[in-house]
Amino acid sequence: MGGMRSLVIVLALLPLFVACGGDGGKYAGTWKRDLYGEGEVRMNLASNGGVELMLPSPRWPDSVDMKGRGSFKGDTLVFKADTTASACQTTDARYVVSLSEDQLRIAGLGMDGCGGRRAALVGTWQKS
Repeated sequence: MGGMRSLVIVLALLPLFVACGGDGGKYAGTWKRDLYGEGEVRMNLASNGGVELMLPSPRWPDSVDMKGRGSFKGDTLVFKADTTASACQTTDARYVVSLSEDQLRIAGLGMDGCGGRRAALVGTWQKS
C-alpha cells in the first residue's frame, strides 16, 4: 500500500519536474564562439530561456555583459517585448536554435531592437 502511495505522489509531481526543465533543455549549457575576429564570446544558456553573454575583453568588461530571459517554443527562442528588462526590447525578438553534436547554431528571425544581443547571438557556437 505504501509503494502505491509513493507511486501516486511521484506521478503527481512528475509534470512539475518536467516543466522546470523548459523546452530548451537540449540546448542548455556553456557555449563559446569567435565574435567577428574580436575575440571569444561566451554564453550560458539555461533550459528555461535564461541567457548570459560575456563579450571578449579588453574591449568589454570581464563580466556578464548581456543578460536576458527568453522562452523556448520548440526550436525557437523568443525574447518578449519588455522595456523594463531592457530599453531596447521594444518588440518580440525570435531566434531559431539547432543542435548537432557539440555545435549550436543560432539564426535570427526578423529584427531585434537589441542589436548587440543579435550580433552576439547569431552564429555557430561550440560546447565549452
